[in-house]
Amino acid sequence: MEILYWIFIGLVVLISVLSVLGLILPPPKPPAVGRIVTLADGTQINTYTKGQGPAVVLIHGLPGSAQDWPETVDALVAKGCQVTWYDRAGYGHSSRRGAGMPHTLQANGEELDELIEVMGLKSPALVGWSFGGGIIQASKTARNPDTPFIALVAAVGPAMTIDGEHVSVGRITKWVMGLPVLGSWLTKATIRMRFGDTIPKRWVNAQQSLLLMPGSLETMRSEMAQIRPASLDPSDILTPTLVVHGTNDEVVAYDVGVDLSAKIPNAKLVPLEGVGHMLPLTDTDALAVAITEFATSL
Repeated sequence: MEILYWIFIGLVVLISVLSVLGLILPPPKPPAVGRIVTLADGTQINTYTKGQGPAVVLIHGLPGSAQDWPETVDALVAKGCQVTWYDRAGYGHSSRRGAGMPHTLQANGEELDELIEVMGLKSPALVGWSFGGGIIQASKTARNPDTPFIALVAAVGPAMTIDGEHVSVGRITKWVMGLPVLGSWLTKATIRMRFGDTIPKRWVNAQQSLLLMPGSLETMRSEMAQIRPASLDPSDILTPTLVVHGTNDEVVAYDVGVDLSAKIPNAKLVPLEGVGHMLPLTDTDALAVAITEFATSL
């Protein structure tokens, strides 16, 4: 019993010291700001563009940020694409949504459409990961005859059942994430436990820094509460569609991808055997090859 007592005291002291350091030391530094694009309602979207060639727009998931994509960007640029990627509203360096504003797939789809118009992107292809794939399905751009193709990567779809009403992300989570050393370790452990994949250290560090930015966790909580994949109806998407899905995906089941490929008339399913949900980070080359081979086959 005495050993347990001293272990408990040691933990209390350690957490107290880390808490004090968390108040003194600066939080992890977020990545640099890109180009800020302002939408008609004043929403500011942080964007990045790289490369020359056919335009491709990448849409990240939930929570996520533009920092989900650097490896994929480099792979696509190397294959001759001009890639634009961005922080969705509520994350990274983009504006937070106001109180009472919707945090739905549909609201994000409308922002995607407007962003493409405001930036003057000509007939871009769309690539969306996870929640980002649902955003594409909710967008008008996916239904634009001038859109060359869309790629749904481990994407949510109408066959996915989810109950986000009980998700709780509050002050304790943010406090723990902000603790020096321990916060980084817990962030990595949580991501590892949630997704089950080996992921780049730089992405873990970026996630921690971005989620500590004001309003990010609140956006995550609201999106998880309002996500309704069953509300999506991709059956009217006539744009050539690539569905890439890992067979070992524990977040969005592989069957969701199979269902998407069946519902979208011009869809091709590319299963990645033994791959999980984080394939833009873990299987970048395979993803880039699948996208570019699909594009050149059209």
